[in-house]
Amino acid sequence: MSDEKRTMLEEDFAEFSARVRRVCKRAATLTLSAALIAGALLILSVILVFTTRFFLVPSGPASLTQDLVFDYTSTSPVAKASFVREKFGERQSQTSNVRERMLSPRQNFDVEIEFIVPNSEYNFDVGMFQVDAKMKTRQGKTLVDASRPGIVKYTSKEVKWLKTIVWWPLHALGLIDEQQNIQITMVKNYKENAEAPFTDIEVTMKPHAGSTKLPQIYEARAIIHLSMGIFVKILYFYPMTSFVIIVGLLWSSLSCFAFFVTALSLLIMGAQLDETVGLSTSKSREQSKYAGAIADAMDSVVSSQAPEHVNRADLLDEGLRRRNVASS
Repeated sequence: MSDEKRTMLEEDFAEFSARVRRVCKRAATLTLSAALIAGALLILSVILVFTTRFFLVPSGPASLTQDLVFDYTSTSPVAKASFVREKFGERQSQTSNVRERMLSPRQNFDVEIEFIVPNSEYNFDVGMFQVDAKMKTRQGKTLVDASRPGIVKYTSKEVKWLKTIVWWPLHALGLIDEQQNIQITMVKNYKENAEAPFTDIEVTMKPHAGSTKLPQIYEARAIIHLSMGIFVKILYFYPMTSFVIIVGLLWSSLSCFAFFVTALSLLIMGAQLDETVGLSTSKSREQSKYAGAIADAMDSVVSSQAPEHVNRADLLDEGLRRRNVASS
């Protein structure tokens, strides 16, 4: 093999190696950039989800329950309950207010009164009765005064005997009691006051007009349910699962958006680069065409005249004339 061919092969190999190195370097750069962008988008997704949970999901339990003990020595029995925990076995100071709140400010919640009453003939005769509830602060200020009716569901003797026959083994073992639950929603979607937090509740039972009878009860309780939408409930009751799913969806969406933006930018930059390269190529071709015309003119003048009589001005004029003819 001759030295000239060997030199050409070495030059080709060196050029190929340089191209491979450039491609590998560019691929490594793009991969590192994509990894950094993906990591940044993941961190952004986690921050957004944490921020959403902080502002939307309420803290604390979804419901609070306090037992009610009625005083039947009066014609209208009254029961009081506090939802604030007592410290060291003593009731907290009457002067503290905001620090004693049990719910976050501007949190919506429902107040419900539940009675567990026996299925007795006496309660069936009572039927309807009235329940009053007052939501108060620790200082005794009334926030809401609501009154709602309650009713003992009637069951005929035939249906009662049929249920007893069907469920008599469970009744004999004491697994089922002859009772029913009466649930009364007193306040719906109440928003916690930032300055006057709700802490206590006062419930009063009254007989309906024309009667002095009140229902016999086994238990009574006041229940507070936090008002939450479907999305907030999913975040509240399934914190880890919802966190992983929402972060994954948000990260995927942001990554797809970043990919499309990057691809669109590369396409626009490539089109502009192709346009620039095309303009430069056409300009170089035009310049080479004009240079060829000038060269042809110079050759014709040189061949028609003797070397000692060649005039440079004539050569330039002839070249410019051919250039104008070629351009037209």
